[in-house]
Amino acid sequence: MAHVIEGSVEKTDRSFMKISKLASVVDGPLQRMSRIIAHSLARRLICPVQGFAAALIDPSHYLEQSCLRAARENFADISPYLSTGFVTINRAMLEQVQDQKVVRIVDLSCSTTHQWQWIKILQDFHSRPGGPPELRLTVVHEDSEFLDNMQACLCKQAANLKLCFYFDKVIGKLETLDFSNLREILKINFGEAVVISCALQMHRLLAVDDSISRDFTAQLQQMANMARLKQMACSACSPASTLNYPQTPSPQRQIPSLLVSFLYAIRALEPKIIVMMEQDADHNAPLFHDRFTKTVDYYAALFDSLNAVDAASPQRARVERVLLGEEIKNILVCEGVQRHERHERLSQWEMHMQRCEVDHVPLSFEAIREGKERLMSYGLKQCKSKEDKAGLLLCWGATRLYSISAWRPRSSNAAPNNVAG
Repeated sequence: MAHVIEGSVEKTDRSFMKISKLASVVDGPLQRMSRIIAHSLARRLICPVQGFAAALIDPSHYLEQSCLRAARENFADISPYLSTGFVTINRAMLEQVQDQKVVRIVDLSCSTTHQWQWIKILQDFHSRPGGPPELRLTVVHEDSEFLDNMQACLCKQAANLKLCFYFDKVIGKLETLDFSNLREILKINFGEAVVISCALQMHRLLAVDDSISRDFTAQLQQMANMARLKQMACSACSPASTLNYPQTPSPQRQIPSLLVSFLYAIRALEPKIIVMMEQDADHNAPLFHDRFTKTVDYYAALFDSLNAVDAASPQRARVERVLLGEEIKNILVCEGVQRHERHERLSQWEMHMQRCEVDHVPLSFEAIREGKERLMSYGLKQCKSKEDKAGLLLCWGATRLYSISAWRPRSSNAAPNNVAG
């Protein structure tokens, strides 16, 4: 990795040869991940050479929709975490609309969305005490054929259950929606009880100009260096004075404007609850070195978990190559607005939300119980869950992989949180 940072093609080539030899001996999860990492580093090395980089064909640009669709379906089928997230999200939403007559569910999971989640919620509404509501579902997705198939499946399921059900489709991505006209785009009518589900997509709203972020990091480093020099000078004069020397104030990182626009647009919809699932990782650092080490640790655990579910499956191989491999490449190769896989920790999301006047809603005992039961049903000892003050964490061993959390826009008469802005 150091050779890539310094731009040494010769040294990097020798390292890649070693990786290739090691990866060819055993076809384990770490070896498969290593090949993807090596490919990503090679791409990053040639990125500064614009003519060379442009001349290379990137296979991911030619993936057919059917291949992407199959990989996403496979991920939902074999991942212990995604179905756990869907179960927990559903329960949290159901609890907020127990007595509502007209319910609007907005699915912002886009490429992660899966009809299994909504078949399950149709069944839950069907058995609701007091009878089911009139249910309206808006799904955002870039694949129109996928939306057509989902609509046919869910409408058939609703008819079998004798539910009053409406399906509205929005073709697009979360980050490209017109937030100034969100109510109309999402087909939300006044008087509907709105609940929002968003799985593995919110981080796409964190894209910024990375050169600004790097300048910010350099500013922090300069301030820290100055503080240390002053502290050393004070220490030389009076050792006791270092104990009382004020620490250098650190400017708080700005919230990306796209996320701010989205959250304020969502607030205007007055949803009962927003439930989100996110990769719980530090993959949004402006410096490549920091992203690299965190990426290796995170995806090593994720590859290992999928291998434990189904080691020899072609479906697992497709997920690693088409979905996870592309995530890794985006984190390590891309910069600026092209880098959209900007995963952050739950604590960082809590800061973003509170500064936009969106408050944390504790997950209920029942929602957490259902999520834990679903995760345990896979029978994998390394699959663990951990309750955090802001949500539920899904782990592989000691490595945190995903977070599930719930939020609600602050009411106008609520006391503001004491969060620095």
